[in-house]
This record gives sequence, C-alpha cells and structure tokens, in this order.
Amino acid sequence: MKLTALELATIVSGELIGDKSIVLTGANGLLEAKKNEISFLESLKYLSKALKTEAGIIFVAADTDILQFKDKNVIKVSDPRYAYGIVLSIIEKEKFDSIGKSVHASSSIADGAKLGKDAYIGQNVVIETGAEIGNNAKIFPNVYIGKNVKIGKECLIYSNVIIREDTAIGDRVVIQPGVVIGGDGFGFTTVNGKMCKIPQVGRVEIGDDVEIGANTTIDRATVDVTRIGSGTKIDNLVQIGHNVQIGENCLIVAQVGISGSTRLGNNVTIGGQTGVMGHLKIGNNVMIASWSCVSGHLNDGEQVGGNPIAPINQSIKARVLMRKLPEIYRDLKKMKKHLENKQT
Repeated sequence: MKLTALELATIVSGELIGDKSIVLTGANGLLEAKKNEISFLESLKYLSKALKTEAGIIFVAADTDILQFKDKNVIKVSDPRYAYGIVLSIIEKEKFDSIGKSVHASSSIADGAKLGKDAYIGQNVVIETGAEIGNNAKIFPNVYIGKNVKIGKECLIYSNVIIREDTAIGDRVVIQPGVVIGGDGFGFTTVNGKMCKIPQVGRVEIGDDVEIGANTTIDRATVDVTRIGSGTKIDNLVQIGHNVQIGENCLIVAQVGISGSTRLGNNVTIGGQTGVMGHLKIGNNVMIASWSCVSGHLNDGEQVGGNPIAPINQSIKARVLMRKLPEIYRDLKKMKKHLENKQT
C-alpha cells in the first residue's frame, strides 16, 4: 500500500486535518505505529495512547476535539474502526493479488471440473469431476473439493478445508483452515438394541459473503439441504447439525453447537459456548448470551440467556443471585435453628 494522506481521506470519506502529502504504507496499533503507518482512536479511554503515537495518520470520530492532538495528522470519520478496516482491506487485497493466478502442478483436477478465470489453485489441491470454481477464487494447499461442488467468484478457501460432494457456495465466501462442509449428519436409530446409521444424502448451500471460522463443521442434510444465509459470519469451532437453516447476517460465536433441523431467522446473534437444541424455531433479530442452553422456540427480537433460558435481565439477576447462595444458605440455617430453639 502506498497512499498520500489526501488520497486516504478520499477513500474513507473523511476530513483531513494536517499534512496532505505524507505517504502511508501500512497500519498498526497506536503505540506500535510509525510515521508511515495509520492507526485509529476508537474510544477516548485510549486518548493517552493516541497522544503518544508516532502514527502518520490517526482516524478519529467526527465529533472529536482535535485541538488536543496539536501537531498530529488526523482524519475525522463517522466510524474510526470501520475506516481502519478499509485500510486493512486494501492491504489484504494487495497481499492476495501478489499470490498470482496459477494452477500448481501437484494439484489433481478431474476431467469435467471447471476452473474460472484467474483462479489460483495451490499445491496438492484435489478437485473432483463436476466441480466448478468461480472467477478469481483462491484455493490454498491441501484442499479437497468433492464431486459437483459449486464455488462462486472471489472466494478464499484456506488450507486443509474439506468440501464434500454437491455443496454449493456463493460469491466472496471466506473459509478458514480445517473447516469441513458436507460431512455426514449425526443420524442413527436403535434397532434390536443396535445403533444403525441413517444415510445422509442431502447437501449444503452457503450464500454470498459468508465467513466460516477455523475447524468449524457444517453437516450435510439427511435429505434436502442444510443452509447458511448470505452475510452470516461463523466463528471458529462451531458445529452446525444436519438440516439446520440459518438466515442472513447472523453472527455465531466460537464453540456454539446447533442441533439438527433448527431454524434461525435473520440477524440472529449467538454468544460463545451456547448450545441450541434441535427442531427449534429462532425468530429474527434474536440475541442469545454466551454460555446459554436454548431448549425452546424464541420469538422475533427476544434477548435471552442462561440455563435454563430466560429473558436476559432475569438471567443476569439469577447469575448474580447464584453467587450469594452460600450466604443465603447460611442465613437459612440460622433461621431454622432459631425457630427450632423457640419451639423447644
């Protein structure tokens, strides 16, 4: 990256105050940044760091009093963190553009597979027959792509990902290392005292602009489809069961488990280490706190948490009360002893 401060201000739609000609070549934290790097002040609680920084440019909120910055160069923006993200996107794009557009000789691409224009295929990638890779997609080393898989344009699929047969993936999807998409769902039934497998013959569909964190697993449907809606972001180590339907723009944090056939609406947020039971319906705009156990349906807009699940305010009070249980128990024992003494 090589941008003048004036060019940068134009890109982030900000107001530049300071040296227009300074050249920026990178980004860093407030205390780590050098004179050719960009940083940002997200909150005034970090103001002391911002006043000490050597950063060539600091993104600050539009309503910030800049007189305190004295000789520093700042760009006022509506959202400093978002503006900083734009810079990181430029840096990332340059990094990926430098990878090139090639198919490594060690890759195994079946007859009948189709590669889009300017796709990158790394070492030891396996692409089975009937698979289609979109334009400008980047498939990193040791990825397996099964039969009839469809991958859209500008996708990033990192090393050691497995995408099994018949999966459909939209455009601009990012899949981090170790993800397994389309593995068998956990389907068994007991016959004469033995566990018998129910074949999982469905598929997985993933919309546009989805991100899937490292070592997450998304099971194929028993029949029909497991679906992840466009814009949804899934963290590391998440388990999504067979036939689950997840809406658009959901946020699912690390170590969440969603059991089979549960349906999530749009804009649902699930905090880390939460378990969601199967065959439930979770409405739109629902927020579920971390360490929760969801055992019943949730209506649009509900904010819940805890185990058992409860409205979030009630759940917080219950958790606070739990800390006081030893004291409450001690007082109850005293009261009981006092009543027994009065009776005698």
